[in-house]
Amino acid sequence: MLTSQRLLECGNQSLESLENKMSTLGKHWKLSEEIKNKISVSMKGKNHPPFSEEWKRHIGEGLKRNGIRPPSRKGIKQTEETKKKISESNKGEKSYLWKGGITPENLKIRHNIEYRLWREAVFARDNWTCQICERRGSQKLNAHHINNFSTHIDLRFAIDNGITLCEKCHKEFHKKYGYKNNTMEQLEKVFTK
Repeated sequence: MLTSQRLLECGNQSLESLENKMSTLGKHWKLSEEIKNKISVSMKGKNHPPFSEEWKRHIGEGLKRNGIRPPSRKGIKQTEETKKKISESNKGEKSYLWKGGITPENLKIRHNIEYRLWREAVFARDNWTCQICERRGSQKLNAHHINNFSTHIDLRFAIDNGITLCEKCHKEFHKKYGYKNNTMEQLEKVFTK
């Protein structure tokens, strides 16, 4: 067991050795003011830069090993400028989620503003009503491309190439006719039934 007398003798030893011995004292060890002063004097002038990368890594590993997490920044208000800097520092290639720009072209198109405006225009033209079952409002609506999205590139954002269908009717249509080479004739068959 480490006694007060032994702790005083530690003053001549290296900082690392002292830290190791101090860590064995336990969380509830009470040090007298005299011992605290002697430890302080023995550590003065030691070269241990607290902010070097090696020191940060050393401290971080110690915290992880002991199950201690660094303090949370939850509840701390940030200025708009700081928020913008954080946002810019995590966009695109700088993001830890970046995988080399692998977002499919189809997904990029379907999430851009032009596509959203096209959907809204189709819904408005059809009065937010499914054109097959004629139900309005309560169900989720889909803007369906009459002529296929993937093959008719020039008609992707043409409002007259869209029709409003509820989710149920849209799924039934694609279950029957598939997702490729959809045409107006297929839709007319659905309307005549």
